[in-house]
Amino acid sequence: MIFAAIKNHPAEGLGYLEEVLSREGVDYYYVEAYSETKMADFDAIVILGGPMGVYEAEKYPFLKWEMDLIRKTYREKPVMGICLGAQLIAASLGGRVYPYIREIGWRRVRRVADVPLPDEIEVFQWHGDTFDLPRNAELIYEGEEVKNQCFIAEKALGLQFHVEMTLELIEKWVSKDKTLSEEEKKRIVEESREKIKAHNELCEKFVEFFLTL
Repeated sequence: MIFAAIKNHPAEGLGYLEEVLSREGVDYYYVEAYSETKMADFDAIVILGGPMGVYEAEKYPFLKWEMDLIRKTYREKPVMGICLGAQLIAASLGGRVYPYIREIGWRRVRRVADVPLPDEIEVFQWHGDTFDLPRNAELIYEGEEVKNQCFIAEKALGLQFHVEMTLELIEKWVSKDKTLSEEEKKRIVEESREKIKAHNELCEKFVEFFLTL
């Protein structure tokens, strides 16, 4: 099996997903959409995050290419979207994406659909936009502050949260952020040291679920 991992920003790669996919015997390659849109053969797609908004597609025209790709693919092959990737899936299927509450750090979300995933989970968030659920989508997880956290639509899986994070990635993102206070940065990193092992195990569960779509 071959995954095409579509990057929207150099700093946002597969993270822990690289280890999970390798362990599952899945090959993968990166497509750096901000500089190229050529793709080799693939059996599934993972669309990663980025600092831009879906509504900035005029400024970032590769986002339009990604939405066209999603529409052409999601009925036939699995498509996973993480953060911006989930918003791109929602938008490509008719959902509205817009600025909303900024979530950074750890949040609890609750399962609301009958799928083989844990009931309540704690996930790492880093976003300021949200989306309306497309008509043909089923909500899988909802949050208290931001409702739409995870959904499926045929073979597409949208994850608003970042299942791919490692402790090293979290430390890097936090250190470079200019909006968080030093106290907030310290708290997020300390919490992450305690929670990252369970989060990595959760990432594995989502990959297993995704491979059944």
